[in-house]
Amino acid sequence: MRHLIYSKSMLAAIMLVGSVYSSVAQVLSPDTLLLKQHITILSDDKMEGRETGTAGEKMAYEYLSAEFRKVGLLPKGSAGYIQPFPFNAGSYMGSGNTLRIKKQSFIAGEQFYPLAYSANKTFSGEIVHVKHGVCAPGMDDYAGMENLSGKVFVMECGYPEGIDPHSKLAEYADLRTRIDSAAAKGAVAVIFINSDKDTENPSKKYSNRITPTMLPVIFANSDVAKAMIDTKRVLVTGVTEILKKEKTGHNVLGYIDNNAKQTVVIGAHYDHLGYGEEGSLYRGERAIHNGADDNASGTAGLIELARILKASDYKSNNYLFIAFSGEEMGLLGSNHLVKHFPMPVEQVNYMLNMDMIGRLKPTDPVLIINGAGTSPEWNPAISAIVIDGVKPKTTESGVGPSDHTSFYLKDIPVLHFFSGTHDDYHKPSDDEHKINYAGQQKIMEFMLQIIAKLDTKGEIAFTKTNDSANEDAPRFKVTLGVVPDYGFDGEGMRIDGVSDGKPAQKAGLKAGDIVMQIGDHKVVDMMSYMKALGKFAKGDKTTVKVKRGDQLLDQAIEF
Repeated sequence: MRHLIYSKSMLAAIMLVGSVYSSVAQVLSPDTLLLKQHITILSDDKMEGRETGTAGEKMAYEYLSAEFRKVGLLPKGSAGYIQPFPFNAGSYMGSGNTLRIKKQSFIAGEQFYPLAYSANKTFSGEIVHVKHGVCAPGMDDYAGMENLSGKVFVMECGYPEGIDPHSKLAEYADLRTRIDSAAAKGAVAVIFINSDKDTENPSKKYSNRITPTMLPVIFANSDVAKAMIDTKRVLVTGVTEILKKEKTGHNVLGYIDNNAKQTVVIGAHYDHLGYGEEGSLYRGERAIHNGADDNASGTAGLIELARILKASDYKSNNYLFIAFSGEEMGLLGSNHLVKHFPMPVEQVNYMLNMDMIGRLKPTDPVLIINGAGTSPEWNPAISAIVIDGVKPKTTESGVGPSDHTSFYLKDIPVLHFFSGTHDDYHKPSDDEHKINYAGQQKIMEFMLQIIAKLDTKGEIAFTKTNDSANEDAPRFKVTLGVVPDYGFDGEGMRIDGVSDGKPAQKAGLKAGDIVMQIGDHKVVDMMSYMKALGKFAKGDKTTVKVKRGDQLLDQAIEF
């Protein structure tokens, strides 16, 4: 298989080539065959879905490094082409968990286990049974109880009789809410039990989306429950321990140095879902999610655009090519990169992102281009490009569920190229043979024409966009108008961007602030943040407690 070198005249000729189809299969041009080579290798079962921090990711970044080297890109990572970054890959039950009632010890993992809400602590105290531990209007399980401080609260994990899971009272029966109520009453630990055969036990899984409370929280089976049924004082002692899985992800960076003042960033994420434990829309048996379209397609495009631009006459910008990892876990790789950039980030002219460019629909070839409002240069350039069989459809916002968002939040103009969704999205069926190679080549031709049109423009202007359409408004009656930092795993919800004209901006909130409380509602993680927003309606006024550096600030806000 030969590697092609392109001049400006050859690029012009390529851009005039249309798709060629037969009734049996697509007829692939030589450069399209290179795309097929990359996608076939990256979406092979041997890569095991390229999940960040796995052996499959390592195979992928080694392949990408080798291809960058073949193209002649300069290494721009902190370790050759590689830029490692740490991340929390989840949690697991540690070996230090203990539970002792009177003189009897119980077995961790079998007779009890700490829940994801649990703090890592040693605890000791007398037991108090608090029914379901619910404090709701017209239903107070603590009514008449005194001297609760310093006790271990034992409560049923199911819904109490009289609360429909779909009623307004259901939020008071949420486990987190009950734990917070117990803490407010002075509990030193919470032990959930289950006496209802129709109620499932709480999950043993530990999610990064759940931030621990300040209390040890345990679920105990019937053996332990029986030991706690006593009319006399029952002393419980124990230790809870949940440990984090610390792993390393790897961005891949290659550079074309044209001795220019500005640098154009071209990116695509190469990670995917592995075996689909998190993020999969597939409900069958455990299976490899190869991610041919998502996003071996964009990664293949990255390599080939690098090859073309390395040999081209477009020298007014330098080019930094980045294959991101950790995108599927919340833009972890791009979030890390913009905070640890290999050059002054002010030198970045603009960023082009390819995420799922392999499934352009032959019958309705709509190319979605997000971020067209982030620079006044984008819409004129896009409207002037005509490629047979491509219908560009633009959106204005620079915020979206892909890596361009991290650059937009640094005031960098961005475009995100996307060929549309399909039934194979985040499923094992997203395989190489379904890629529309001729369609992908047309998308890349479109991108090359944008690069060509902006080559002599110098530094292009940045424009902030109205990002409200990208917030999850249907879940809430109100919104703060912020972009969460999905890479943050501490207590609270850290802000990565603030939308102009929205409540947060009017209240003086800034990127980097950590939201700790909204009104009377504590914010410990993303889920509690969403629940807190759900308590308010448009026009409500309250205060938002944020941590800014070492300061804790109360900001007045109106929704």
